[in-house]
Amino acid sequence: MTKRKTRNIVQRALSQLELGDHPGLSSIQSWIEAKNGRPIVIGELSTLRGNDICGFWFLHDGVDYVLHAPLNSSWHRQYVILHEFAHLILGHRCTPTSQLMVDLPGFPGGPIQVLGRTSFEDEDEAATELLAGLLMERVSRSQDLPADPAGFSKVFG
Repeated sequence: MTKRKTRNIVQRALSQLELGDHPGLSSIQSWIEAKNGRPIVIGELSTLRGNDICGFWFLHDGVDYVLHAPLNSSWHRQYVILHEFAHLILGHRCTPTSQLMVDLPGFPGGPIQVLGRTSFEDEDEAATELLAGLLMERVSRSQDLPADPAGFSKVFG
């Protein structure tokens, strides 16, 4: 996928979002819940180390879960959650990268569909990263937060 096509996909998704003048995690979460017709539960999973996977989304018993590793800053936590929200907004849950997992701590047996990835550079990840970055910028602006405390964008582009 070209960068232009990725930008077009993300712009189309952004144009459908109805977040009001002061978007935040909760308004984005509410919009996704209304669109998908199911709740989203956000939580920290202490067994994630954050070295490779900082967060992930999965569907279990009609509930979307967004779990993240223990993170050092609220800004990073918010970005990781927005990244997973971007996957939901873009409809990536039905992609061929989905895989089955069992034995996720705190969840009873049975397979759980998890959004997986085969590469950090595939088309879905490129669109997700762009959308998450744009959402983070809007949320930061609406909350009068520094646009990039601690130089996060210098590290991750």
